[in-house]
Amino acid sequence: MGLPNVLSRSRYTEDNLEQAVKQGVGQYVILGAGMDTFAFRRPDLLSQVQVFEVDHPATQAFKLNRLAELEWEIPSNLHFVPVDFTKESLADALKGTPYDLQTKSFFSWLGVTMYLTRNEVFATLRSIADIAPVGSAVIFDYLIPEEATPHVKKIQENLRKIGEPIKTTFHPSTLAFELESLGLRLHENLSPSDIQERYFQSRTDGYYASKHVCFAWAIVE
Repeated sequence: MGLPNVLSRSRYTEDNLEQAVKQGVGQYVILGAGMDTFAFRRPDLLSQVQVFEVDHPATQAFKLNRLAELEWEIPSNLHFVPVDFTKESLADALKGTPYDLQTKSFFSWLGVTMYLTRNEVFATLRSIADIAPVGSAVIFDYLIPEEATPHVKKIQENLRKIGEPIKTTFHPSTLAFELESLGLRLHENLSPSDIQERYFQSRTDGYYASKHVCFAWAIVE
């Protein structure tokens, strides 16, 4: 999806997390964390929350090995939670960890939904609504349907070749209704033009928002 999308979705998430912490959020759960470095970049926020990195066991093992090689000290309030979203529920994965069912939480799920089936996406969002107290939040990015131009087809083919085919898109106009059935209220839904205006409008380095990615911010009801 490109570096500009990675940068803007992280900025959007962490700006909103910062406000959420001021309002009482005590846990930050990063789904599909990958090589995320939040716990090492943001000591200001880390000191105020318990952080849970949830990811595929193989990816997480690679990261832990790399952190050991770099001799980076792992903070005491950073917790690693291995899970395969296609086989396990988020709720089950968090059992046995310090995750507190009574503490208001903030979830981020970036760069993942498009590679899962619709049922897998809904199952994870439903798990969030089930295990997080009312007022907790989740931010995720998603793809909107796009015309199958030769350029788009080439991108999709390249993703298939590396084992990450696009499986799911969402229509912005129906997302609120779909989330409502899961126990979530759509609080904000940034379109590609919204993202462009907020993060790239005055840039001179050639970066611009993806035309096919939206950011959704939902609240547990």
